[in-house]
Amino acid sequence: MKLTEHFDSTEFKCNCGANPPMSALLVNRLEELHKYMGAKAVIINSGYRCPNCSVKVGGSRTDAHTKAMAADIMVKKQDGSWYTAEDIAEVAERIGFGGIGMMNNACHLDTRDSEPYANNHWFGDERDGRNFIETFQRGTVFPGEAPKEPASVEPAPQSHVLQVYLDGEIIFEKII
Repeated sequence: MKLTEHFDSTEFKCNCGANPPMSALLVNRLEELHKYMGAKAVIINSGYRCPNCSVKVGGSRTDAHTKAMAADIMVKKQDGSWYTAEDIAEVAERIGFGGIGMMNNACHLDTRDSEPYANNHWFGDERDGRNFIETFQRGTVFPGEAPKEPASVEPAPQSHVLQVYLDGEIIFEKII
């Protein structure tokens, strides 16, 4: 069954064949990601996973995949090459995904920020187990991204104090 312009329900089914309705929020955010990145295709490597299949691939019986609110994806560029996991994570964060995990040329994305789940935020790198407290943002511009308005705020004047010490005493000081 067609869910959006670029996604069909069969893309999200479990390896065992189970195919419950996926989170509409997840599918709509994936559609937004598709357009934002100007993608040729977004490939769903893993969508819904029943608890048994999730455990078989290293997940848990209660992870976001088992709740039909997660997908592991790869994104193909118009030229046929692939976006990096870092590129996908950056756009996913901009769109509002609360669960983002980088993998080799792929990303885990979920909607834990807006749907019932054990925690409402997780950014990580599944390749090495690191968790991120801050952001994936690098300022990259993507093909489907709307142009940004130039900043109209003047930067605040900055000053610094240069101090030179000799034997614990200031011998030179200048405001730069």
